[in-house]
Amino acid sequence: MSTTVGDSVPYGLVTVVGASGPLFEERLRLRGRGWIWLPPVLVITFLAIAPVIVPVALLAWFVNVARFWRTTVRIDADNVWVGRRSVRLVALDLTTLGRAQNTWPWRTFSNRWLGGNPIWTSDSVGVRGFDGGKPYWVSVGTNRRDELVTVLEGAVLAARERTPNPVLVSATSTAPPGWHPDPWDPVSRRRAASTVDAGGGAPRGADQSRRLRWWDGTQWTGWTHPPTSGPSTSGRAAS
Repeated sequence: MSTTVGDSVPYGLVTVVGASGPLFEERLRLRGRGWIWLPPVLVITFLAIAPVIVPVALLAWFVNVARFWRTTVRIDADNVWVGRRSVRLVALDLTTLGRAQNTWPWRTFSNRWLGGNPIWTSDSVGVRGFDGGKPYWVSVGTNRRDELVTVLEGAVLAARERTPNPVLVSATSTAPPGWHPDPWDPVSRRRAASTVDAGGGAPRGADQSRRLRWWDGTQWTGWTHPPTSGPSTSGRAAS
């Protein structure tokens, strides 16, 4: 599998199975061209909010510079690391792989939120998973998205091959295929006590304000209801 280790090591071939070093590593610190974002941030703050908020925006910028100065996104043979936080590769659900998303402010204090998406990165990667019955989120900025996605997908599959019965995706693992409360939706998790039809239909008396996700019997899929975006497809709601 192809990957780059560090910021300056040439592109090379790395074998996932049995690898002792990082398969992927990228530092999120601000570099030269990233500073071009500072003037637009201050101008937008001045025009769209209020001139008095400009010093606050400037302070927030330098706080983030300090915050991400030593933050590294790293993938090894068993885990994904964002700074000091990590999650097992076998716990990640590749059907949720996409772009990084914003979250509730209080979630950033949880060790299960692996976040690092500074404005100066050119793209992002987001993926979710379950380990020990608890949800995990990986939401990071990157300047090498294609490479990160390729390495992540290969490392997850390799980790699953090495680990028999690696992880119960969630408490829904023994349930039949059907619509279940979305484990990544805070409202759905709080109201997950609703009964699910054995035939895979929507929960009886379900509150339509919460989101449901299709469980195929082995893992969560990308189908949600109500859909997060776009029209429904083939009788299911598109994610």
